[in-house]
Amino acid sequence: MHARSFFAVILLILFFCPGPLLGKSELPHEFEDLVPLYPSAQPVETRYTRDSVSVKFTTDDSYELVSGFYARALEEAGWLILPATSMGEIKAEKVDSSKNDIELSIKEASAMSGHPSGFIIDLHYPGGRE
Repeated sequence: MHARSFFAVILLILFFCPGPLLGKSELPHEFEDLVPLYPSAQPVETRYTRDSVSVKFTTDDSYELVSGFYARALEEAGWLILPATSMGEIKAEKVDSSKNDIELSIKEASAMSGHPSGFIIDLHYPGGRE
C-alpha cells in the first residue's frame, strides 16, 4: 500500500468514526445528561459502537451498595426499571419523545488493582446513536 493511500484510509476512519472505539477515563456526554453517577465511581474504560456506549467504572464500595444506589437513582431520574435477565444486573428503559428509546444495563465487572469492585453501564440505542 502506498503511503498516500494509507494516510487517506486513516483520515477516512478518523473522520467517519463517531467517537473513539476505546478510550480511557472518558465519560461520554450521554452519561452526563441521562445517567446518575455513583458518587465515588471513576470511569476507566469507554467503548463505542454504532448503537451503544459502554463505560467501565471502579469504586471502593461494594457492588451491593452500587446496585442499591442505581435502583433508586434511576427511577428518580425517570427511568423505568425492567426485570433483570441475570443475577445482580439492573435493566432500565427511558422513553424520550425527541430521541430514540434508550435501554440501560448495569452489571458487576471484575475489579481493577487498588479497587475492590467495578461495574459496567451499557447504554443501548435500538434505533442507533445520533
